[in-house]
Amino acid sequence: MKYLPKSRSRHPYRRSLGILATVFVTGAILFYLLDSLIITVVAPAWRMENMVARKFSELSGFFHTQTFLLAENARQKERLASLEIELSSVSASREQENHLLALLGRDTESLGITAAVLTHPPQTPYDILTIDAGEKDGVTLGALVILPEGSAVGEVLEVFGGLSKIKLFTSSGMKTNAVLERNNMPVVLEGTGAGNFRVVVPRDTAVEIGDKILSADLSARLVGIVEDSTFEPTASFQEVLARSPANIFNLRFVLIKR
Repeated sequence: MKYLPKSRSRHPYRRSLGILATVFVTGAILFYLLDSLIITVVAPAWRMENMVARKFSELSGFFHTQTFLLAENARQKERLASLEIELSSVSASREQENHLLALLGRDTESLGITAAVLTHPPQTPYDILTIDAGEKDGVTLGALVILPEGSAVGEVLEVFGGLSKIKLFTSSGMKTNAVLERNNMPVVLEGTGAGNFRVVVPRDTAVEIGDKILSADLSARLVGIVEDSTFEPTASFQEVLARSPANIFNLRFVLIKR
């Protein structure tokens, strides 16, 4: 009688699965241990790197802040200088403004005819104003135009029934006789537009920022304020840059001299 050989295992794949499971569990345990070990070893380096990066960021931020503060300080100084110049040339107050509003009935006093500015640059080109007073109010062609504070800013260019056009002294190409107050020197203001002037004087003439330029007539009204001066090393003249005492971009009222 013959017998079939007895199988060593009825399910040989179970042994393979067991081996795979053992390898997987062992690998997971080793990976966990090694991962913890690696993190423990590398962590100080990571902390050092983060600390260095943070210090560098703080140092960079410090220098950036210092640079910003220095630039802001310079801007504020420039702004302060500009305001000081403006305050030296403008003495308007709320009381004066209320007085002007009262004069809008076209009562003419020694100051002149009060007019409201309807349009100004950049609404109108070439430093031209339009005012709400005209021929019927007594405005005449060529009449001097001043600010309520007394500064001279232009002259009447055209007159209509109830309106007039004013050409400011700063209009490009317009020339106005004036006097440099510091040394009582006669000069010619040449308008360059946008409320600015150009003046040419001998190189050795003493000129400083903030110096006043007055009208050449007996009234000696303020016409311009020196803002800068430049000259070439070989030139015998210097170019003085000045601006109108009025902010032509937001004028509200003017007076027309009769």
